[in-house]
Order: sequence, then structure tokens, then C-alpha cells
Amino acid sequence: MGFHWDDLYREDDYERRIYLGDESMADYLETFLARFGPVDDVVSVGCGPGVVPFELAERYPDLPITGLDYAETIVADNRTLAAERGLENLSFAVDALPDLATDRRFDLVYCVATLFFVADAARAIESLYDLVRPGGYLVVNYPNEHTQEWAREADPEKRADFSLVAAGENTLSREEIESILNTDSHDYWEAVDADDEEFVSPDLPMVYVRR
Repeated sequence: MGFHWDDLYREDDYERRIYLGDESMADYLETFLARFGPVDDVVSVGCGPGVVPFELAERYPDLPITGLDYAETIVADNRTLAAERGLENLSFAVDALPDLATDRRFDLVYCVATLFFVADAARAIESLYDLVRPGGYLVVNYPNEHTQEWAREADPEKRADFSLVAAGENTLSREEIESILNTDSHDYWEAVDADDEEFVSPDLPMVYVRR
């Protein structure tokens, strides 16, 4: 049984934090936009507490940003917080991988620390890429064989949370992603000069793909 995010977010004192990397993830995404943009809109899939979308919305008040998450509680909390902060360019909706219900398309699709908890990661990659407008970008982090090794060696509680990864049920390789999408991928960490960060390691691969 994997992690139940909705149960976590029903707790009144859950922490609004980034689950992969640190607060610099917003800075790196801003670097990506500066180097590969401009873009007309952004969607963060599996956004959770939305730390990066909130930060991006404040930095780019004219850029429409959408956060999607399957946990209704966090979507409702995010909507309330966005209204309190007066972020009219930031919206949230309930949706879930691997088969997203939205029929919208975006210039930038961002998905981080989410595929660890999706059983059919290959199908999820296809769905994410389907959200990208021609000429736009998918930025995605995914579990690989090194993530599986990490999950297997983790403490029992964390191993249970990452049970899909530990069992190798949803691991991917970069080559598999390229085969699924029939196009080349590129290393995101290198593209935004983050490859020297302490949190960047073989078990946290992240790529970008242009459509």
C-alpha cells in the first residue's frame, strides 16, 4: 500500500514544503523559463501544497498558473490561500494521474515528486506529454533503478510509502521515456545549472522534453 496524501492533508498541521529538493526549486524553474521561454501558461501536476506554483505566481503575476492534485483537501486549501494572497493568476483543480481528465493544453507542464506514487508511470508520462502544446515543454522527475535501490534500503515506514518504487513496479529509464514519447529528452538539472546541488543524485533523475 502506497502513501495516502489525502489522509496527510486532512491533518490540520501538515507542513507546506517541497518534497524534492528545497526552496531553490522555484529559482531553478525560473531559470528554465528564462532560458527556454517565454511561456503563456504553466501547469504543475501533482502539485501538493503548491510551494513552487505559489512562488512562481508571485514572481510572474501576469502568467496563468494551474495546480492539479488528486487530494481534494489540498486543492481546497490551496484555493483558499491563493485568494488570501490575492494571486488571481493561480488556480487549482482536482485531477489525477495516470489518466488526467483535463482537456486543456499548456506551454509548460511541470511534474515533480509525483510519479513515485503512480502505479502506471509509463501511462502517466504519456498523459503529461499530451498536456503540452506544440513547441512547449514537459519537465518531469521519475523513479528509476537507483530510486528503487534507495527505497529498498529505506526504513520500513518510508519503504511502505514508496512501495511501488521499492517493488520496481513503476520505475522508468530515460531511454524508456524517450521510447514512450518518441522524442529526445534532456537533463533538467544540467539545463538549469543545478547538477552540483546536494539533493541532485542518480536516484532523482529529472528531464525536460520539447513537444
